[in-house]
Amino acid sequence: MYRAVLTVAAAAALVIGGVSPAVAATGSSRLPGAPTSVRVSGAGDAATLTWGAPRSGAAVTGWRVSIRPASGQPGSGTAVVPASVRSERYGWIRAGVRYTFSVRAVGAKGSGRSVDVHYSAPASTAVAQSLYGVDASGAVVRFPTSGTGTPKTIAAGGEGYAADDVGNVFVPSSDGRSLLQYPAAGGAAQVLVTGQHLTKDLRSDVAGDVYWVDSVSGAIVELPIGAGTPKTILPTSGTAWTVGRDGTVSTFTTTSNGGTVVSRTARGTVTTRTVTTAAKQPIGYFGGLLADGQGTLYVDYRAFGGSSSNNFWSLAAGSSTLVQVSTRLAYQFSATNGDALLLGQSAGWCPAISEADPFHPCTADHTVAHLFVRSASGSTQDLTVTGGPKVWTNGFYPSAADSAGDLFVDADSGLWRIPAAGGAAQQLSTGQFDRLTSI
Repeated sequence: MYRAVLTVAAAAALVIGGVSPAVAATGSSRLPGAPTSVRVSGAGDAATLTWGAPRSGAAVTGWRVSIRPASGQPGSGTAVVPASVRSERYGWIRAGVRYTFSVRAVGAKGSGRSVDVHYSAPASTAVAQSLYGVDASGAVVRFPTSGTGTPKTIAAGGEGYAADDVGNVFVPSSDGRSLLQYPAAGGAAQVLVTGQHLTKDLRSDVAGDVYWVDSVSGAIVELPIGAGTPKTILPTSGTAWTVGRDGTVSTFTTTSNGGTVVSRTARGTVTTRTVTTAAKQPIGYFGGLLADGQGTLYVDYRAFGGSSSNNFWSLAAGSSTLVQVSTRLAYQFSATNGDALLLGQSAGWCPAISEADPFHPCTADHTVAHLFVRSASGSTQDLTVTGGPKVWTNGFYPSAADSAGDLFVDADSGLWRIPAAGGAAQQLSTGQFDRLTSI
């Protein structure tokens, strides 16, 4: 799963701590001059850096942009963008933190001088996240994660959609040849790119890059935000694949006690790991794969034997050892946000697969009674939930979680919100929704 943030505060252009750009001595300089008119604008928990071309110097072939501190940012906060680009947007901007944005022109012989600007988001900035899902008709619907407000239909025929952190929704065309964007502000869909082989399984990261598996080659393709040209980034999607909010794309080719993980960071670094448990013993059948924004993967395995319980194992960034997340046996909904894995776990548990056998009924309570949270650092919380929905039975049931830690689940009784602090669960709709995403 993945997360972004829909910002609703009005954007206000700011020039904060701007540095007057230097001008190259002559037009024949071997390096480009410094960018001009460098500014940063803020809206909610996002900020956009803009700039103009140098007044003189060598021809510009690209731009190197960065943000510091870079916590949670794709590519550790640094990217090289095409020469035609004049802006870069950043999510996960935290109130009260003083950020430094930098941009420099890149030429054939090297880079010019960097220009820095500073920005701090005001503490009073209002940020409202949204919850997306596909309804029974196949349309993408947006809900406020606050649990109040009217849901809105964004796109018809939205199976396989993704969304970015300002509320744009991306949908593959019905023939899988084009990628459509439904603007956050509303209006007609725009065609971003054509001539592709898209599957109905788009993903996105916090920067707004969009990913899919090529239906012909099986490779993972990325459409960088603002670039306009898709590129193949990994040759195969493995058994399963996922995109972290930091832009790390990972594939998992599984075995009964681990598997092979191939990860590509937003900066293009590819690593391959053979992963297993510390005991190197079989742990079950692969069920599913989730990622947070800190480089941690969470792998769901269905245990061998009659109980067939589903359990999560965590794989820290750079590690090759799977660590069991929770020892409670429960039916559970699961989701990640930028920092943690969240599990909505049932009050009871049936210790045998015969639960589904009408001649051997099981009376376990399937009602969600616990919100179990495991952070990327390994710390855990176990919160009590009241009045929650019922989990179906054994299985991997991916859901959605916002940055505040609220968990959103689709149950037989409809769409529910389980508050981050625990307590009373809230029913948002009696309808059924697939592919929940909190952005």
